[in-house]
Amino acid sequence: MIKVIVCGGCGRMASKVAQLIYQDNELKLTGIVESPAHPDIGKDWGAASGQGKTGIMVVDDLEAIIQDTDQIVEFTSPKVSLQHLEIVAKYKKTMIIGTTGFSGEEMAKMKSLSQNIPFLFSPNMSLGVNLLFKLAAETAVSLGDSYDIEIIESHHRFKKDAPSGTAKKLAQEIAKAKNISLDEVGIYG
Repeated sequence: MIKVIVCGGCGRMASKVAQLIYQDNELKLTGIVESPAHPDIGKDWGAASGQGKTGIMVVDDLEAIIQDTDQIVEFTSPKVSLQHLEIVAKYKKTMIIGTTGFSGEEMAKMKSLSQNIPFLFSPNMSLGVNLLFKLAAETAVSLGDSYDIEIIESHHRFKKDAPSGTAKKLAQEIAKAKNISLDEVGIYG
């Protein structure tokens, strides 16, 4: 059984991931980490999320609970994700980051910190969206330079990063396939 901690586990996406892990027979949810100011710190995660008591407490210190786990799933903020990645690398655990909104400098730091651990970063875990990345890149190459490519998206009003990590990744895949610099041709707004 793989033991998993979810960081940001009371947030929109991470709470769904935590619930799926909790219900899975091959995984064991061993912890939920939130920011120190979160109102659910010290509460039972299941009770706080409306699922009934689980015995899994919401804590604010990943390092305090990391030794008794195998893997960390992260949906927080870029700054916190990098802090957690430092801890995960120190303890040589596995990490999956679904957090979005990283700057180029933060991405470089993530790459450096994750070199010696099993690690996955994806701004979107969906099979369909990852297929879209590949198809968009192939389409951009097939259309050539006589076409302009635009990515237009809309989200709920509480979306924290715009453009989204998915839109940024889509643009990066297209730029890479066309062998152009997104920094030079990208227009946002």
